[in-house]
Amino acid sequence: MSKLLPLLSRKFVLMVSLPKNDPKLAVAAVESGAQCLKVHINCRHFASGTTFRPWKHERDAIVEVLQAVEVPVGIVTGEENQPGADDLADIQSQRFDFWDLFAKFTPPGHLKLNMGRMVAVDSQWTPDLMKALEQIGIQIIEGSIVPKDEYRTPLNLVDLANYLRLAKSSNMPVLIPTQKAVQPHEVGYLQRVGAAGLTIGAVVTGLDEASLRTATSQFAAAIAELPNNP
Repeated sequence: MSKLLPLLSRKFVLMVSLPKNDPKLAVAAVESGAQCLKVHINCRHFASGTTFRPWKHERDAIVEVLQAVEVPVGIVTGEENQPGADDLADIQSQRFDFWDLFAKFTPPGHLKLNMGRMVAVDSQWTPDLMKALEQIGIQIIEGSIVPKDEYRTPLNLVDLANYLRLAKSSNMPVLIPTQKAVQPHEVGYLQRVGAAGLTIGAVVTGLDEASLRTATSQFAAAIAELPNNP
């Protein structure tokens, strides 16, 4: 069973989406307060500008990440391009806690993988889609609902209202990624509208170890101050 699921039921969670598959960045994130991590293959990460290569090219670095930390680690297995059967079998044999990718890119076969099931929904999401995803077995939602032309802009009340609608549309916990330039002092508003946690990525962490440590520490400290967050 995924270790992330019970964690999300107990507290507001801080996840770090690593800007590179680098064990040094993974250790820095965990030492600075991250409670779970995410790595990537087969995709172009819009926020960081990083291209993540197929599994065979990223495998060694990702295995080092898994060996370097003890927190739950998830994998984004791609976008239109997904791993073949052999690579997918190798991925399953590793210590991944969950997979996470956009619902529109998720092959049905992912529902059979022995990991937690997390999908991202975009700005075209609907309450009916959320209910259907829950019914077919999705366990966690990543609320990537901000249009790309609004990336890195300040968080506003329309954003909060949209996150509230998303969180109320199903029983699945919702993690909010930092598509918007969310500030540490704003995490309480995300908790208030029903988010189960925050995924910080390149928009707020930057790409190097020093900036990642600083951002993660600041968000972890702010989250620690939230009410009813043991």
